[in-house]
Amino acid sequence: MSQAKKQSTVFQKSRFLNIKGQLHDFGQPKIMGILNMTPDSFFEESRVANQEALLERANHMINSGADILDIGASSTRPQAAINSPQQEIDRLADSISLIKKEFPSTLISIDTYYGEVASFGIEQGVDLINDISAGQFDQSLWPTVAKANIPYILSYNRSGLNNVPQSQLQAKGIVTDALSFLSQKRAELQAIGCTDIIIDPGFGFGKSLAENHELLQKLEHLHLLGVPLLVGVSRKSMITKILNCSASQALNGTSILHTLAYTKGARLFRVHDVAAAKEMILLLEAQDLH
Repeated sequence: MSQAKKQSTVFQKSRFLNIKGQLHDFGQPKIMGILNMTPDSFFEESRVANQEALLERANHMINSGADILDIGASSTRPQAAINSPQQEIDRLADSISLIKKEFPSTLISIDTYYGEVASFGIEQGVDLINDISAGQFDQSLWPTVAKANIPYILSYNRSGLNNVPQSQLQAKGIVTDALSFLSQKRAELQAIGCTDIIIDPGFGFGKSLAENHELLQKLEHLHLLGVPLLVGVSRKSMITKILNCSASQALNGTSILHTLAYTKGARLFRVHDVAAAKEMILLLEAQDLH
């Protein structure tokens, strides 16, 4: 059995998620298209400024192969301004309900670390909560997700834990620390009734360039957690710093890292470029690497 197939076998242990009463197979590749309702996201072409542009971009992503649309109203790039919950809600307006009306079969995720914003999104029909903070920035978020009984994307993000010495993390190693961090957070989530969980390694959040690449190289170890694995490396600095290029020039680098992540068992890809991700998946499936 090939290494890729062995990793896929491990992944099968918990591949289904219950989303509003329907089982969704996350053992099959899925693409999450990024919709930024922000004026300052690091990749300018991902920004949408009005409802017409939003629906046009959503339609293009879905026709290109997106299974999920991830809507965010605050940039999480380094040094980005921190918006209040109300600012996020004002930016979102009725975008979620509009997309749900136009594309009822497409899953929608909301990218926020605020319980108030998550609650707003849930009222408008979102299907998943994508939280880059692992519940560390707003204590009301997790109870909101648990009450709604919808899947939660748990990120490995140490940037919110200033009391953890960097030397301690380096001594443990990035993979060991990731497993420890995520195992503890998963147990805490399950204790309050949030059982449908996706893991995001949190590339770019509280990690050095070397740690980001080591974590990707050893990604298969995260399957020990027994939940679906999301990878979000699209056009990020872990690509641009190595290639000495801008985010607008980082599509080829993104595809290369997506391919590596796929061979290590990742099956959910959060991307700016849906068509390119779809091509990657089709080609790898044709090679029987899944």
